[in-house]
Amino acid sequence: MQSINNKNILPWQTKQWRLLWEAKKNNRLPHALLFTGALGLGKMRFAEEFSAALLCDSPVAEENACGTCHACGLVRAKSHPDLILVVPDETGQVIKIDQIRSVVSASNETAMQGGYRIIIINPAHAMNQYAANALLKTLEETTPKTLFILMSEQNLRLPLTIKSRCQKIAFQKPIRQIALTWLRSQLASSEIDVELLLNIAEGAPLQALALVEKGVLNLRQTIYHGLSELSQGKADPLHLAVQWQEHDMVVLFNLLLNWLRDLLRLQLTKQQAALVNYDYQAVFLNLTQKLSRKNLLHYLTLVQERYANMLNLQNLNRQLLLEELLIGWRSIYA
Repeated sequence: MQSINNKNILPWQTKQWRLLWEAKKNNRLPHALLFTGALGLGKMRFAEEFSAALLCDSPVAEENACGTCHACGLVRAKSHPDLILVVPDETGQVIKIDQIRSVVSASNETAMQGGYRIIIINPAHAMNQYAANALLKTLEETTPKTLFILMSEQNLRLPLTIKSRCQKIAFQKPIRQIALTWLRSQLASSEIDVELLLNIAEGAPLQALALVEKGVLNLRQTIYHGLSELSQGKADPLHLAVQWQEHDMVVLFNLLLNWLRDLLRLQLTKQQAALVNYDYQAVFLNLTQKLSRKNLLHYLTLVQERYANMLNLQNLNRQLLLEELLIGWRSIYA
């Protein structure tokens, strides 16, 4: 199999890179791409590298941005006039129709540098209905050498009319050994349990790195200690809610859901489960002896519902939500 020349492409992205560059060389590059796959697989990194190579004045071996030309300097400074990034104004918000109208207008103009004009929409599923409708007609009648790259971890939320006008490029989680080898090469400390880290990140290497940068491993210990203490009646749920409300709620929910799913795995498999949090197996075994499967499933359903509700709310009362969840957790052991 032919190797690729771009050394900035992650080890699990070579298939996608080769596919797109073959299309480029044969003048078959589509006008719209949809990058799908879990968070933390490097889709945005890939899109930026691919865009840089397309816009480069002197590409190396036809598929590698030189890194030194004027165009590469503009890309690096995030000021290239023909590379447009569309994101929500604030994290967790929608992409509005005015944002899409602006790039639609730009897409109808000739590229300022005479080459490609590339528009990256991330995440595409954040477009509201009006924004998606505004984009649709442009995807049907795209100006030559205009490339739309839509990014999504939740492509089921995208309208079928949008998806049908894009070529889907799927990014899969890498083989575990490849992910572990890459992670070890990126981490400064050899004391981190890389196997555990990748488990918590659900096999997504860049997400694993982000967890380290955010101090999630330390937060995990704090959260799981609190849950264990609550189950034994040694902690106050209201006090814990005050302490925990300062943390990222998405991270908190993911840690709680991992905890609950590990407990359920143990109950279902009689200690034969491959746990995400394998270092807490003894704690989990003790907890499952005092916890009915019915109560665990009921509580897991509650947490999943509150998580879904939280993702759709803008003005969230964190303390009240955490109080409900923590009181609920303690009550199933009462």
